[in-house]
Amino acid sequence: MIHKKASISTVQRKLAIAKYFYYFIISVVIILLIGCTNYKDMEEQVAFKKLYAKYNVEYYENDNNDEHLTMIVITGEPSLTEFPEEMRAFKKLQEIRFINCNVTEIPEFITEFPELKALWLEGNPIKKIPSFITKCRKLNILDLSNTEVSQFPEGFGNLPITSLYIEGSKIQGFPTELYQFDSLTHLYLNPINELPSDIGNFKKLIHLKVALKSFKYLDTIKSIELLILSNSTGTHLPEGLGNLPLLRGLKMKYCKSLFKLPSSLGSLKVLSKLDLTGCTRLTGLPSSLNQIPIGTLKLSECNNLQSVPKGLQVGSIWAENVTWKSMPVGIFDSEASDLNVINHQITDITGIGRMKNLENLNMTNGKIKRIPPDINKCTKLNLLLLEGNEIENTYNAEISENVDTRLLGNPVFDRKQIDE
Repeated sequence: MIHKKASISTVQRKLAIAKYFYYFIISVVIILLIGCTNYKDMEEQVAFKKLYAKYNVEYYENDNNDEHLTMIVITGEPSLTEFPEEMRAFKKLQEIRFINCNVTEIPEFITEFPELKALWLEGNPIKKIPSFITKCRKLNILDLSNTEVSQFPEGFGNLPITSLYIEGSKIQGFPTELYQFDSLTHLYLNPINELPSDIGNFKKLIHLKVALKSFKYLDTIKSIELLILSNSTGTHLPEGLGNLPLLRGLKMKYCKSLFKLPSSLGSLKVLSKLDLTGCTRLTGLPSSLNQIPIGTLKLSECNNLQSVPKGLQVGSIWAENVTWKSMPVGIFDSEASDLNVINHQITDITGIGRMKNLENLNMTNGKIKRIPPDINKCTKLNLLLLEGNEIENTYNAEISENVDTRLLGNPVFDRKQIDE
């Protein structure tokens, strides 16, 4: 009998343990069910409020009916390490911009957005583009700048890509997948030696950014409107560059080996922006440049520049951080309305009166000692900024009372002297 009771007690104990374990499992399941949210069925406004409470949503956009979220932008949010599940509620999402966050991967649920057209992921530690991205049938803009991505997935060329940004990623060279994008308009690449000889076959390419060792074949891209060639090491641009009828902007920042610009630049009838910042080998600009109207000419850090063509049809001239001790020949003979030479070593600006269209003159932080009398010929002058110079006297200059004159930091020169 004693043995039988012991056996019964053991069975009861096991049943009790099983019972408690059963209830524990049920409790865990209930808790998980309560905590699990079906974001796909959630109203968009509710999902957005949850998302907005978690992250610094910089910008968002709704459709014309104000019913569906179509665009969401989150920038500089280190706590954003993955695509928020709340996004699954946005049925008509067309554009996602998660820039400079800590997102590590692209989730498969982006295939749930049939209208997705643009995915901007610059500055995120993403290492791989998953193959399911090819299911985003309308995706035409992909930004992988400054990510860890090193290659494209199989089938990537089947997407309708028109804009691709891979500078700063680990995708090197000129990827062969690009040849499958007949409608490519924007392309930002990592540095390469030179463009492929058939680059002109991209008939719709309007924006190109790449650092080159050779500028060969640039002049074959007839559709191009903006060339960003900053930090290139090429020595000279092709003479045929002037044959690009649509080129509006040419940026050559810190092309320190560039010593010459082609004379054909004067044929670029729609060129509006020319940025030569940091082109330290340039000593002059081609004379043909005075044949075309240029909106903005940037000459910052062009310390060896000695002259520009007389009669430049330019709106604004910018030159910051230059070691010029005198103004390069020809600048005072331009038609510029704005002249900005900041942080310089110029001591004398005699000749400024030849700038008949000058409205704004900013020559702060230099060594100018006097204002020459011919400045009174600048009858359109509205703003004169000369802070940080060594003004000693007006040199009998007459300046209109309508001119906003700021000469702070000049110990013996003030507005009263101008009036007198």
